Amino acid sequence: MSSTASSPQDGTLHLNWGYWDRQLDTIDAIDSGEHDVVVFRGGYGSGKTVLGARKTLEVALNTPRSDNLVLAPDAQKGGPSTYKGFFKQLPGEATVPGEGGDPENSPIVKDYHGTKRRVTLINGSIIRLGSADVWNRYAGSEFNFIWCDEVAHYEHTDLYDLNRMLLSRQRTESGPNVTLWTSTGNGYNQFYDFVERQRTPDDEPLPTRIHNVVADSRNNPFLPEKEKLTRQFEGTAAEEQGLAGGFAAAEGLVYKEFSRERHVVSEELAGELVSGDHRIYGYDAGWDDPRVVVELGKTAYDQWIVLDLFHRSESHPEDILNPKTGGGWLAGKPKGMLYCEHEPAHMQKFQRAGWNTMKANKSLDEGIPHVRSRLELDDERRPGLLVSDKCTELIQEFLSYQEEQVGKKAAVDHCLDALRYALFTDDSTETGRVSVPSAW
Repeated sequence: MSSTASSPQDGTLHLNWGYWDRQLDTIDAIDSGEHDVVVFRGGYGSGKTVLGARKTLEVALNTPRSDNLVLAPDAQKGGPSTYKGFFKQLPGEATVPGEGGDPENSPIVKDYHGTKRRVTLINGSIIRLGSADVWNRYAGSEFNFIWCDEVAHYEHTDLYDLNRMLLSRQRTESGPNVTLWTSTGNGYNQFYDFVERQRTPDDEPLPTRIHNVVADSRNNPFLPEKEKLTRQFEGTAAEEQGLAGGFAAAEGLVYKEFSRERHVVSEELAGELVSGDHRIYGYDAGWDDPRVVVELGKTAYDQWIVLDLFHRSESHPEDILNPKTGGGWLAGKPKGMLYCEHEPAHMQKFQRAGWNTMKANKSLDEGIPHVRSRLELDDERRPGLLVSDKCTELIQEFLSYQEEQVGKKAAVDHCLDALRYALFTDDSTETGRVSVPSAW
């Protein structure tokens, strides 16, 4: 799928690009003006980077003096993949920097600034090669077209914040004022909730107009290594994601027993299933990281059920329980033992607000297997743990938390920590209901 160009005597430039049908469907969706975000989700070798690079160049060439943005997950990952893929689509010879080439070898490029990663075309249009690891980096600019590559792998980026910022930057007169997302799946993470479920973090319908195009690599007529990829992935657990453009659970999950089908119930059903007012709570302190509280009740079948979740960054213990005002997220909920991360000052505040608190057993070696045991099915095929679908952050963590992340600072496991504190400490503490002295 290489780019070629011809320069007739009249000085016009013809780009000889070929597309396959799912790429053409994506281009039609972008040009329709009916969508805010168009998603091309495909398996390996489905032509994601080729499509994104070519559409960016097309808009830039057809819209003189336009400003266009390309986002890779981060600069390090972008270099050998997104950026290189973009440079390869420039017409001309030897256009890839770092491989003995220069983008200015292309007949359509006037200037390339390597440090700023900025390409200026002969018609004055600019294409910026950026990264999504700092999502508000481009908040001061306006862009005619934005292409975000491998969005499911934006590991340090909140996609909802990024999307709000980018859409606010697309209000140019000449458009198309559409964001193109290209990606494979990457487990059931935030990308899945955004593009497939199209729900907000509060599990409300997403206001963004999204159009999904799903591409199976096996149908790409331009893919030279099709047979090799098919042999590698067909018939394996990775087939749906690696070839068909679908979603599959991430490999090496800590809680691979968890699934939406078995363990997630609607908020309405959760309210019907919970029996009585017996509650336990788990608390995970945070500031830059989210502060989290999980609320658990029990069903008539002795199942624990996660009913509600507090999940907020830059919040205070008083947002949970305020001993002065009597307010806070827990105010009005049935009282139960609050199993806490070891933050004595916080625990004192909760106790002064009238709640019993207990230092949580934070053992990973014992706590994780305990939570796993709760995910198992009993003889009646009932799981020992259910989760209300309103607890979206917890569900995302269950579906993305990997073995290699356990105990690592960068792990996104704050809800799972709070859940583990509650379940494991409650079941492993003989006294069970010991309060912490207020003077502690």
